Amino acid sequence: MDAEQSLSHPREPSSRARPQRRLPLPHLSGLLVVVGLCWLSWSAPAEAQPACAHDLCETGDNLNSVCDPCVADICDGIPGTMGDPYCCAVEWDDNCVDQVLTICGDVTCNQVCSHSPCEIGDPLDFTCNSCTALVCFQDPNCCTDDGDPLTDDWDASCVQKVQNCGIECIPGEDVCCCANNTCHPDDQEELCSSALPDIPPISLGIVFGTLLGSSNDGTDGEFNSSQAGDVWYAYTAPSVVPPDLLLSTCTTQRSFGIDTVLSVHEGCPGKKNNEIRNNDDHFIGLVPSACTDLGSPVPINLDSAFPMGGFYRIAAGETVVIRVAHHNESVRENFQLTLLPEPVAWQALVAGAGVLGVLWRRRARG
Repeated sequence: MDAEQSLSHPREPSSRARPQRRLPLPHLSGLLVVVGLCWLSWSAPAEAQPACAHDLCETGDNLNSVCDPCVADICDGIPGTMGDPYCCAVEWDDNCVDQVLTICGDVTCNQVCSHSPCEIGDPLDFTCNSCTALVCFQDPNCCTDDGDPLTDDWDASCVQKVQNCGIECIPGEDVCCCANNTCHPDDQEELCSSALPDIPPISLGIVFGTLLGSSNDGTDGEFNSSQAGDVWYAYTAPSVVPPDLLLSTCTTQRSFGIDTVLSVHEGCPGKKNNEIRNNDDHFIGLVPSACTDLGSPVPINLDSAFPMGGFYRIAAGETVVIRVAHHNESVRENFQLTLLPEPVAWQALVAGAGVLGVLWRRRARG
């Protein structure tokens, strides 16, 4: 059959073909309405967010800007920052890791200690803090991985040596109860069960504590830690006129990767109505960046500190409660708490930085 015949004589439909049924007009319009509603209500499935090729705190290959909001902020730049497209185009280098803190505010990248020096566990880096530097100098095995997964390199003997640093291991009490003379006169109804332990008393010195596993039962006056875990210490001023004190968590952020918040209260429960002082991110006096982690190049201060003197001096014989907490948006971790006469506190911090510097130079020389 030629083309002309095929055009004038179309082929008969197959006997297997079914005749089409024409829908009545009302049914057709109803169907169109249903289809339209379904189309309007349907949303396209979201594309799966790719996982980052490696941790943001580790150097390595360049990262995809859509794998994490922090990566996008660093690579694309957010208002008020420079950003660094190199991190997503070429390589995620040390500068990119530093910006995880400076741009995204994530302090964990600068954490040096894998655990508290008061805990048995993996070997600690000698640069963790001035205390671990001394322990590692006395016993290098505390800071050396022996390759045996069944043994703890930072063992009980290493923990015992922490006392040689003049530091006490006191975790802190999770609940601020009206025990050992720590109840605020206006809050007698807040008496706690006698089954709960007393708030641990501390004297002048340095304490390693922890917020791991802590709950919230207090707040600071600025409410930066209103939902945060907190622990408590009791301090009683001497019966003579007490000295001007400095309360701080200096070096904590560098050691443990936590943004701390400090406050002192007249008694339990520790709330805004009985607060004496509070601080989050310390800048005071002639040393406006005293808690920038001593030797750390990061210019952001996430430690806390304030002087207790003058108008804020604790009266002779007075007992106050000290609240250590983390910022609402920070992790719960270990901390270092220092309570010393103000000039001595600065000298201790400078001495600690000096110890790290000397041991670093010795290690570099081999």
